[in-house]
Amino acid sequence: MKRKPQPADGRAGAPPFSLDGIPEGIPPVDAAHLRVRLFNVLNDFVQVYHPSPFAMRLGYGSPAVLPAGNDASPPAAGSVEQAFSSAAPKYRFAQVILPEPTMERLLDCVAFYEVRRQVFGTWNLRSIEPNPSTAVNFRGPPGTGKTLAAHAIAHRLGLRIMSARLSDLESKYHGDGPKNLANLFAAATREQALLFIDEAESLLSRRFAQPEQAAESAINSMRTELLQALDAFEGLVIFASNLPHSYDVAIESRLLHVDFGLPDREARIGIWRTHLPAELPRGDDVSIEELAEIDGVSGRDIKTAVVMAAIGAARRDLGLVTRSALISALEAQRNSRPAPTEASTETDQVDKEVVAEHIQQHLNAQQRVEVPHGPGQGIQ
Repeated sequence: MKRKPQPADGRAGAPPFSLDGIPEGIPPVDAAHLRVRLFNVLNDFVQVYHPSPFAMRLGYGSPAVLPAGNDASPPAAGSVEQAFSSAAPKYRFAQVILPEPTMERLLDCVAFYEVRRQVFGTWNLRSIEPNPSTAVNFRGPPGTGKTLAAHAIAHRLGLRIMSARLSDLESKYHGDGPKNLANLFAAATREQALLFIDEAESLLSRRFAQPEQAAESAINSMRTELLQALDAFEGLVIFASNLPHSYDVAIESRLLHVDFGLPDREARIGIWRTHLPAELPRGDDVSIEELAEIDGVSGRDIKTAVVMAAIGAARRDLGLVTRSALISALEAQRNSRPAPTEASTETDQVDKEVVAEHIQQHLNAQQRVEVPHGPGQGIQ
């Protein structure tokens, strides 16, 4: 006898359905409609046949990658392991052009990994540090070379690179986020790859003292798992964060920080030279030194300016890239970046407790001193 189907939307009685692989770029509402319709059909099937736990593969066209041995069978039932794979680095270390202080700090972090066998093996510092993990945090605005540097370091060390973002680790099922994080570190160990975690602001920030929502508890659990993973991991892990944050004290004590900023003039000269290949025809009036005088731009701005100027030259059949085209494209990139204002300053959700604490400390300090009340002398 057919049972009355139960809702497949996470309410009581609903089987624990999951769905991965909806293509990026699909409008969220349309993706949600697809998910609900598939879950409803699957729910009817489960309620009628009561099968053992199983997994199915659903797709469009031929799968891009098949498991080893062309075995297209789904993963084992009940498995929460998320597949992570490594790739060859995209950039070489010679392509990394940074201001000298940043480069020196970067080389120190690389050396920490390069000499680990001598320091922790031959010199027996493993006796005081059983699991010598090298964890580095690249922090700075977008376009300043953090991802490029991670790939270049992997190439220098002869390693593959395994990249992930927080969105790859989060899950709508409670407890799966920490498991995915543990699987990520396990996969990097298995493949002996440099682990690169991008957009790591939320993952590195302070834990919630009193989590009020399931999402806050999930973030806390992932940070606890991260501490354990860093202590057990003996490879090189690089985090990248775009925004300044108050990091979790326990995590920050395990990190080496490298601050990435906009390039200075010498760095801009090197970046322009790297991004103007000999094969690119350009006018006689193109001067790298002159282009480098334009400040307030990132390496990504320079790359985009060269690409757009070249595309414009090809579209107009000019035969070469002109000085004015490069300058105009670079100025457009610089001017398109909105100026930071108090109203537009972004505050990450996980740092609200930190902000509130700082405000309260400020107010307490104001109450302990006599504050003049004349015009323009309020709290700053």
